Order: sequence, then structure tokens, then C-alpha cells
Amino acid sequence: MSDACFALLPRDGLSAKDGRGWYTSEVGRGYSLPWPLPTTVRGALRAAWGHDVMAATGITLSPASWEHRSEQVGLQRFIALRRALGESFTRAHRMWPVPADAVRVLDERGAECLVRLEPHPGGSRTLGPDEDDAREALWHPRRSASGKPLTSPLFWPESRMMAWLSGAPVSPMPEQEGLSQRTDIHLAIDVETQASQDSMLHSREVVEMLRAQRQAGGFAVEEWALGLSCVWPDPASGLPRGPVGLGGRRRLSSVERLDVALFAMPDALAQRTRGLRLVLATPAEFQRGWLPDGFERVAGAPPRYVGRLPCVDAPVVLRAALVPRALEVSGWDMVLRRPRPTRRWVPAGAVYFFEKHGGGDFTAEELRALWLASWGSGHAEALGQVLPGVWQPPHHGQGA
Repeated sequence: MSDACFALLPRDGLSAKDGRGWYTSEVGRGYSLPWPLPTTVRGALRAAWGHDVMAATGITLSPASWEHRSEQVGLQRFIALRRALGESFTRAHRMWPVPADAVRVLDERGAECLVRLEPHPGGSRTLGPDEDDAREALWHPRRSASGKPLTSPLFWPESRMMAWLSGAPVSPMPEQEGLSQRTDIHLAIDVETQASQDSMLHSREVVEMLRAQRQAGGFAVEEWALGLSCVWPDPASGLPRGPVGLGGRRRLSSVERLDVALFAMPDALAQRTRGLRLVLATPAEFQRGWLPDGFERVAGAPPRYVGRLPCVDAPVVLRAALVPRALEVSGWDMVLRRPRPTRRWVPAGAVYFFEKHGGGDFTAEELRALWLASWGSGHAEALGQVLPGVWQPPHHGQGA
């Protein structure tokens, strides 16, 4: 059993099909997710591990044996990377999901600005499906500036995300920093008529991983990659042998070794803070939907959710939760040849706010321990990995 750190670089784009079928409003259209899910990547790694085992031992794995033995392949870290073509990957190339408490707005002067959603006690009640007074007592976010909300990009670069987590001012992101998509058209030719078969005509969305950016004096090419740290069991080698098939059509991704330090936490982020902001770096799977596992209602005035976080000994109070629309995730069982049960995830970028139960600060050591710690279920799939940040809660009355 060994740990492997490497990047997957899909040179010809990446197609990770979403849950919609081919026969939707546009017949023969395949829709791609904007970024692959951790489960998709782990499945590709399990397939690559099985090929490595067969190449190293000379045996042929049956589907059931492959399924059982590859369970040991665990995805420990899963981050996006972006660099200029020809550079070596460093921590400066990391890209993170945009946090849900960041809002791009267009102010009255037509200028774009970035504002924080800060939770405060009180506010309007939610429209939950049941009567839960602890949920209704959660703090509500308020914007510090008015304006028309704008669409946010999918990722932020390392410098912007670390500044946001540390509480520093952050400037809006230029639109050109996002990913782009293309549409591939596929058809089949009838061997008798030498014409296309209408029933086999379809299109598929593909996420571009290489992109040319206009700069002074010409163009610069940037490339996106998936940075992975995983458990790679024996008797396979320490890295996948050759390219890895990933996503729809098993598009080939080259493998590049990474240093484990690329996944480390910046020293400047480890600081003492009265409140804690946790941003999901990967989707999370909680048993009760948006509510983290282990948090229970505690009676009081008002009632509250109290529980524990990974790597933090003291109990904490959940003050607010900014959670976008849930992800409905399914897959295909390659052994039984049938769909897997649907799973409901909290999307990456969701933000939770905490204070310690009974008072006290979160220490720098606790923030270091929380860095990319797994929260909830699916630890072998790198689900629920969190980014800790500082938060200064507003002063509130005793017992609030």
C-alpha cells in the first residue's frame, strides 16, 4: 500500500456526462458537467489500478474480483489546477470552488464589486418542509452593499481564495479565468448508402482543458488539470502506467507526478479566530441533506444545532449555512450492469459558520487540522473536504 500524488491532464478535453438522458428536449444531446465529480475520478483510478495489476502479475481479473480488490483504491485529495503551458505545478496553480458567501454585484455606477454575505441573528423565516425551530433560528446572510447580482465563475485561483478565507479584501474575478466548452458532433455512416444514419447522429458537450489567453505581444496557452492524492495498493506500481481513461468516451489523460507539498495549507491561514468559516472544497454527503452529520437540536432560547467537527475536540454551534441547490448523483454498476442508487450531495462551495459551544476561540492548530479534512460520508472518494477560514461573528445576546 502506497500513496501517490499526480495530476491528470486531459489533452483533448473532458466529457463528464450529467444525469440527463440522450432523449431530452434536444434529441441526441449529451450534457457535460462543468467539472468531473470525485466519484468519476475514483472510478477511473480503480480501472487504471486493475490494468496495472494485470500488467504486473500476468493474471486476468474477473469483473467481480476487479470490483472487490480495487475497493482499496482511495482518493485522498481532489483539487483543480491551472498553469501556463510548460510550467511546473506549484501551490500557486491551485483553483478552488467559489464560496457561496461571495456575491458579484453591479453597483449603481455600473462598476463590478465583490461583497460578502455576513450572517446576522434574526431575519425572515425559511420555508422548510417541516417544523424545525433550530433551523428557523439559524442566522441569515446580509449583503454589505446593494446592486444587481452577477453570475459567479466556477473556480477562484489560490491567491484570491486564501485572501477570502483570511478575511482580506478581494477584487472581482475577470470573466476570462473560467473554463469553456465546445460541442462535438458524432455520426455513423451507413455502409450500404454511404450516408449518415439519422438515428446515430448525436452531440456531446466537452470541457476544454487547454485555452489560449490574449496577452501583450501575443497569446499564452494555459492548461487545466486534476490534482490527485490517492492510496495505490500493491501489487500495482506507484503511479498509473500510461494514460488514464477519464469520463465519457474514456478520453485519455496523461499522468504527471506531483509533490505532496502541493496539497499543504498556507502558513498565513493558520490564525486564531473567534468564529469559524468552513468552505466545502469537494461535495459532501450528509445523512440529513444539508445538515452535517453529528449535529443535533439543543433546546434553549433560541434552540440551536450543536455537534462536533473533524479534528476539533470542543463541541461547536452551527450559526449559519449557505448551501446551494443539492446535487443528485448516480452512476452505473459495471459488475451488475444496472444503475447505482442515487445519492444527494451538498455541492462544493457551500459555506458553514460556527462558534464554540460555551465560548472560546478556534486555535491556529485546529485550523491546520481542519485543512482538507473529510466531513460526512465518502472519505474514500474525497468527499466533504473543507477549507477553514476566519470569521468574526457579530456580538449577540446571552443565549443567542
